[in-house]
Amino acid sequence: MILPFIDSHAHLNLMPETHSPGDVYDRAREAGLEALINVGTDLERSRESVRLSAQFPHVFATVGLHPSDADLWTPELQKEIELLSHAPGVVAIGETGLDFSYPEPSQEDQIHSFRGQIALATSRDLPLVIHCRDAFESLFSILESMSLPSRPGVLHCFTGDQKAADRALEMGFYLSFSGILTFRNAESLREVAKHVPHDRILVETDCPYLAPVPYRGKTNEPSYLPETLSVLSLTRAADPARLAMEIRNNTRTLFALPDSV
Repeated sequence: MILPFIDSHAHLNLMPETHSPGDVYDRAREAGLEALINVGTDLERSRESVRLSAQFPHVFATVGLHPSDADLWTPELQKEIELLSHAPGVVAIGETGLDFSYPEPSQEDQIHSFRGQIALATSRDLPLVIHCRDAFESLFSILESMSLPSRPGVLHCFTGDQKAADRALEMGFYLSFSGILTFRNAESLREVAKHVPHDRILVETDCPYLAPVPYRGKTNEPSYLPETLSVLSLTRAADPARLAMEIRNNTRTLFALPDSV
């Protein structure tokens, strides 16, 4: 049975040359894809996301700067991202956030970039797409200190513990689960996924990264997302069709997708 799905976080523009965006998109549509959010990670990748949203009718874009490039955040870049956020098909600001798992960029640069993008998202009333590794305390402290959009956003590829999940949910965020959920050593993450409210859960590929079992080690693509959905339905002891419908509705709500999707 084919279950319709929406990939809430993908990077078609980062696929290897052997996986053209058109072919990947076509395979995903055959597998049940209804829509896809293509995520910007810097100015050029954000422009590419906007171009993809213009090229494919069911692809939408985000624009932003990944924390791994936070040292590039300047008033000029903020203005460029703000202008790009007005393009048709743009539904969120990000991928932004904090990643303290590496020494560079500095935590100060990451916090500065993150704060700038939160302010931009709030001024545009667009949700945030947030990346967080080894930085939940700092992340929540910043979010709690600032005004947020009316739809705060999503913690993508969530791998935090129950405490982090509860704190994010209390602030109005959605949690998105990737192929990591299917990994053998992800039992603690599956335990967290059991308890996320049905109206706050999303799924994603983060392609070309993090292919789910049984494709682990291969280039990930949206047509593999049903594997993550399957594990999620088993984890939550949920009817697969009902869960898939709820997740699609959640994604439409968060990103204010058009009724035609």
